[in-house]
Amino acid sequence: MKTINKLNTKQVVLITGASTGIGHATALYLDKMGMKVYAGVRKETDKQKLLQEGTSNLTPVFLDVCDQDSITRSFDLVAKETGEFTFSLVNNAGVSLNGPLELLPLPDIKKLLDVNVCGLLSVTKTFLPLIRKNKGRIVNISSGHGLLAIPDKSVYAASKFAVQAITDSLRVELLPFGVSVSSVVVGKVNTSVLGKILDDRNKMLEKAQPEIVKLYSHLIEYFDKEVKNIPGIEAIEVAEVIAKVLNRPKPKAQYLIGPGAKKMKVLSRFPSGMRDNLLYKAIYT
Repeated sequence: MKTINKLNTKQVVLITGASTGIGHATALYLDKMGMKVYAGVRKETDKQKLLQEGTSNLTPVFLDVCDQDSITRSFDLVAKETGEFTFSLVNNAGVSLNGPLELLPLPDIKKLLDVNVCGLLSVTKTFLPLIRKNKGRIVNISSGHGLLAIPDKSVYAASKFAVQAITDSLRVELLPFGVSVSSVVVGKVNTSVLGKILDDRNKMLEKAQPEIVKLYSHLIEYFDKEVKNIPGIEAIEVAEVIAKVLNRPKPKAQYLIGPGAKKMKVLSRFPSGMRDNLLYKAIYT
């Protein structure tokens, strides 16, 4: 890990989805840099883990982004303790769902959109008064799939395109208040989430009709190999970029992290016909 540089300690940040992966790494990283960190978790075990690993400046809070009462309770807690400090929000909570649309259960589709889109909007809307008060920042964690929608990722890509749209809209909407809004576009990250994604995919295939699974077998096999072969980055690398976004006088609108995200950015600039043809040939020939 790089040497940790101290941030302006008069900053408070809330990170959603801090139980594992990027959120967990970011909470600990910003804590070590001297920020007051509120880390959103949903389980007591995750709370205790953060308390053991962090300093007294790190406060785990029970936060379910799909539950407005939970969001409001978190707001009330943070608002009491923020005072005149600059408050910023890192919207990291999210779930993944991969597979051909015909095989995806509708309840899972709705859950993903509820977490990745509606949850992000609910938390941001609730905390905007604190963010505006002292010209804080909003950092939305996105994905390369929010730059380019590819087969097997229709629902997940839809949610991450929405994150990009929300970021672009709020960046100008909140400009009069001195609030900056950035997206951090992440490629493959080496976390335990990858194992869960593969497990969830296998469970989905087991429940689906075999004749439908067979129709999409080439697509499924291709992307299973693709996920395993793409080089990943460590969660701490994302945490380091988030720290820069929170500390730079004029953060960029978008940050790309990892070869996967950069590859998607390049491919997104290709004409759609050329891009579709390349994808089709890669998958089916």
